[in-house]
Amino acid sequence: MFKPANFSFKNYRIRSIISRSIAYLVTTFVFINNGQSQCLIIGADLSYVNTIQANGGVYRDKAGNINDPYFIFADGGADMVRMRLWHTPENTIDHCGNPISTNNLNDVIIAFQRARAQGMKLNLAIHYGDYFNDPGKQKMPKSWEGLSHELLLDSIYNYTSFVLERLEVEGVRPDIVAIGNETTWGFIDETTTTNGWSWPEDADKFNVAISAVDNFNLAHTASVKKALHFTDNTAEWLAGLFASNNIINYDIIGISFYPVWTQLTLQNLGDLIKTLKNTYNKEIVIFETGAPWTTENADNYPNFMNDYGILNNPVSKQGQKDYLYDLANTVYKNGGSGILYWEPAWISSGMCDFWGQGSSYENVSFFDFNNGNTPLPAFDIFNFCNNLGVEEYDDFQSVSIFPNPTTFYIEISGLNRSTEIHVTDYMGRLVGNFISDKYIDLGYLAVGVYSISILLDKTVITKRIIKE
Repeated sequence: MFKPANFSFKNYRIRSIISRSIAYLVTTFVFINNGQSQCLIIGADLSYVNTIQANGGVYRDKAGNINDPYFIFADGGADMVRMRLWHTPENTIDHCGNPISTNNLNDVIIAFQRARAQGMKLNLAIHYGDYFNDPGKQKMPKSWEGLSHELLLDSIYNYTSFVLERLEVEGVRPDIVAIGNETTWGFIDETTTTNGWSWPEDADKFNVAISAVDNFNLAHTASVKKALHFTDNTAEWLAGLFASNNIINYDIIGISFYPVWTQLTLQNLGDLIKTLKNTYNKEIVIFETGAPWTTENADNYPNFMNDYGILNNPVSKQGQKDYLYDLANTVYKNGGSGILYWEPAWISSGMCDFWGQGSSYENVSFFDFNNGNTPLPAFDIFNFCNNLGVEEYDDFQSVSIFPNPTTFYIEISGLNRSTEIHVTDYMGRLVGNFISDKYIDLGYLAVGVYSISILLDKTVITKRIIKE
């Protein structure tokens, strides 16, 4: 499956120490879009798109025209595309009786090329298995079964190196590489059901994969970021557990947060993000989330997500959008760096996975199957940061607010008299009430996103502003 690199476990520890030190000096973690830093990176996991299109799936843009889904997402404001990579998915037979080729390396390359052509950044999730790995299973690839620990480490290193080198040759170097997917109770196990942690063996597995990324960065003067991926209810425990077992050489803690399964409120999630960021000095990114807009089906493949669990959002188009804005506000306010929505393009088609044909997620996608798969309001989330800027309404071109973001004061220009001004937080709660024609002191507010409402006679101008 891959060309072995010049590596052995015996010398990887020394090499990793050297590469780790240099890597820290030459890399940074700043998300850039069109040359400007932004408040959050917001993207999508589009792992199924190529296969969906190959099986008749059709996507329409806002005008109702059939269009390239990668263009639709980029044009809608998406910053990043996430793709999962399976080692040899052909070892799994799908529901229709055929070997699965989705998310093999060639499929990932094609997807990344399409995403890069649209200007989006690339996030690679290496599952280190032949098919889905998640909290319940972390099965190693079939070709690695029965290897000694040392040979297994060699295979992990060589495979990681080969993948990165192949992507480099194809012109799609990833911006982020996740070492594993939702590794909450084991990593690269012999058994299908994950068998828990085994130290120091599991630390060796993570660190040897991380070392491969470091050495790739050194060889190519690159700055590919290394991520670990947990779930919301395990992230704090695992970050500490990993640190105690010397798994520390990484840049990002990725978190899965699904309303239907979480036991955390958004406030709890915000506290978690803040704690992880401050304790471990890592970037915190929501690697996966998803929320339904309907309980209807477009096909005979039963849907597996039909409510919001303890969050109690309404299952509707607006409810889905509101949830995402609440999540984005929570992540930004507490110092997180981004949000990636899991499979918003998994519409119904003739595609078969292991469990069925069609989609078990079309009611959680960003496309309305009742309207020809046109974009849903949830697409607006990709412009979350842009919407934070101040834009004047047509009837009040002279009114503007600056600076934005601000640390203390904002100035309102264009008002010819004192007027009432309300400040509300992201939950809609009133946190400030002023009478002014020019300045407002916001120094008392916590860091976050707020709405400034200017009451002009019978008209209200409302703008979002960032408090830093």
